[in-house]
Amino acid sequence: MCIDNLDWDLYFETLEILENHKIKKTQNRSNVTGISKLTQWGNKKNTNLYDKVGFPMESQNFGMVMKRFSTENPFQEGSNNKKYPKVYSHLKKLINIIDPEFQYNAITLNHNFKCLAHFDKANKSPSIIIALGDFTGGELVVEGCPIDIHWNPLIMNGSTCKHWTNEFVGDRYTIIYYNI
Repeated sequence: MCIDNLDWDLYFETLEILENHKIKKTQNRSNVTGISKLTQWGNKKNTNLYDKVGFPMESQNFGMVMKRFSTENPFQEGSNNKKYPKVYSHLKKLINIIDPEFQYNAITLNHNFKCLAHFDKANKSPSIIIALGDFTGGELVVEGCPIDIHWNPLIMNGSTCKHWTNEFVGDRYTIIYYNI
């Protein structure tokens, strides 16, 4: 995909919004962060049962999310949509410029996150990923092939292609649009 000159303003506007937005740390994605400790979740609290969790990372989900302990429909509207409407609105505006025909119901926003080799188990179709920020390195490696996604959107299927992030230096944001 090529970036039209008109899109650069939107990319820099998106980056400015992200730089002024605080992304919470999470440990919910141990498959991509590595294992660091044991902890108890949900029904396992106050028992001798523990789950392994990864290193803290800055990541937020928008759109539809999968609730971990839901007994009814596990797919629900994410709370970040209402907590951070300006960010959510702008992320939707960005994908409409990148590819207005792309179908998605979930968005993941990561900050300075170097992921380990993994498959996206919840994805049901191809994703679009783009990296923004002031950094060097940080290529997305798909099946062993490094691809520069810095200011350059990529369509890939993370559920069927093993992928990870190369080392990078600087401030790196990634935005992933996909279906769960």
